Amino acid sequence: MTRIQANIYADCHEKLRGYQGAMLELPATPYEIRDALQRARVPEGGGYTLESTGGWPDFLWTALFHASPLSGENALEEMNLLADAVSRMDEIQIGTFEGAVQLHQEETGKDPTLKELINISACLDDYEFHPGVTNDLSLGRACMEGGMLGLVEGLPDGVASLLDPAKVGKALRHSDHGAFASRGYVYRGISAARQDLYDGEHLPSCGENHKGLLSLRIEKLDAPDADSGVWLELPADDKALRWALLSVGEESFDACRIAEAGSIIPAFKHQLAGDEDIGKLNTLAGRLRELQQEMPGELMLMKYKAVLELEQYPGLDMALDIAANLGYYDFSPDVLSPYAYGEYVLQSAGIDTGDPAFIHFDFRGYGERQLEQAGYVFTPYGAVARNGQEFVHEYTEQEQEPGQGMAMEQ
Repeated sequence: MTRIQANIYADCHEKLRGYQGAMLELPATPYEIRDALQRARVPEGGGYTLESTGGWPDFLWTALFHASPLSGENALEEMNLLADAVSRMDEIQIGTFEGAVQLHQEETGKDPTLKELINISACLDDYEFHPGVTNDLSLGRACMEGGMLGLVEGLPDGVASLLDPAKVGKALRHSDHGAFASRGYVYRGISAARQDLYDGEHLPSCGENHKGLLSLRIEKLDAPDADSGVWLELPADDKALRWALLSVGEESFDACRIAEAGSIIPAFKHQLAGDEDIGKLNTLAGRLRELQQEMPGELMLMKYKAVLELEQYPGLDMALDIAANLGYYDFSPDVLSPYAYGEYVLQSAGIDTGDPAFIHFDFRGYGERQLEQAGYVFTPYGAVARNGQEFVHEYTEQEQEPGQGMAMEQ
């Protein structure tokens, strides 16, 4: 699947020293999008700017470059919708899409908007595409040889041989209202009656949208198919757990494995697989739900993600205990970068960092040293530190302190 990169910048932080926003690979799940907005420190309901940085087919770059940077309430979701459509296209569909975009540009005299690109990508069946036909000469030859449209089949051989293929192609292109692109020739089909997928306000669904704070694809240990099994959304009650087992035809999760995972915590997406304890994972999902419900907003979930970064993604038992011991850590989500923290420390001391003397000052190095002296570690979610309060062990041993656990297997 094609992965497309985008950078997100919060409008309220974009001009701050050292602020770099957040990178996100598209297509992304709703949880991944929310996490990227958190890493970019976009406040709830706040504005942001979106820049695409790589992964698109070449022909889309011009249109997206003219539209970039993107902003607006739905900008990220719109780009994600287009990325999802492109990621599912085969070579013929990519060629059709390129030709359809070229056709739009020739008809309107301007590049399509992101909304128009989404709607074009959703109706490629309305277009006829002939790969390898890239100019009037090759179009005319294809027509005259009967390998394409056969419009000259009824002419006597002597007459047909006198025709100029380039002129035939040009006439046919004008008749079709068609367009050439790098991969071939495109025109609208006779029965084309396009209905827009996206009205600019109500976003259609995009890809899989799991609802669980932990989502697991469960399958038999000896499952022969790569995409077999059933998705289990955690936290789940006993009825949902029994239904999952019934769906895979087993009586116990001991006879199952985790083939795939998704989570509101990005670290868990690639960490939870194989024979992890489903019961413990369900308990962990319940604790994540409790954190999600704590005020204000999802600040506690951000803190939990920052702590996992600090502890380098400890094993499941420690992840469970950390979720119940967040008071053991101090968290400063307003630390946007070591650069910004270094400048903040100086400004708090009454120093004018706008003075020309600071043009070549190493704000990053200074900020990193100041954070270290304060016992903090910078993470994409903010600065976090162990504060020495009591850590209550439930799943881990009393002797195992945070930071000493084994990392989850990759």
